[in-house]
Amino acid sequence: MNRSLPTRELRERPDLDQLKRQAKELLEAFTTGDAAAAAEVNAHYHAASPPTFALHDAQLVLARAYGFDSWPKLKAFVDGATVKRFEEAARNGDIAQLRTMLKQRPELVNSAALRYAVLRRNDAMVRMLMEHGASANDGVYPHRDATTPLVIATDRGYEEIVATILEAEQRRRETLQRPRRNS
Repeated sequence: MNRSLPTRELRERPDLDQLKRQAKELLEAFTTGDAAAAAEVNAHYHAASPPTFALHDAQLVLARAYGFDSWPKLKAFVDGATVKRFEEAARNGDIAQLRTMLKQRPELVNSAALRYAVLRRNDAMVRMLMEHGASANDGVYPHRDATTPLVIATDRGYEEIVATILEAEQRRRETLQRPRRNS
């Protein structure tokens, strides 16, 4: 997908109600023929037409203007689904919070959260993060190899965690090797 660069910058503490107002204002301005609104809409939304342009379209334009792929991703960011909060939830062992955040923003899954799960020796969290695509083979600079979640689990003798990681990696390999059917 060809994405344009962000044209707006979020405030330090963005407010969802304010963003909703901005979307309504953008909708109103675009549908009444405002040139600046038309330029912004056309920069982020292909073939927009004032008669059919709706609030959800204005929300998408606004999200893209702030550098997000969609309104739900912008909303999730404002609501607190950030990498920092995701890793904090992992550090605290809050699996329910991790699941909620992954539903909003699946791209948040990372090896840092998996490292926290391994260090907590939390097999359920390791399993959930691996199922969502976390990498057990990404370490921290400058000692990348020694700081991967898999090496940490192996070095500490967390056999159940190692088994969970290896099973998840095997499932991934099998999924990638399956022949695709032609539709």
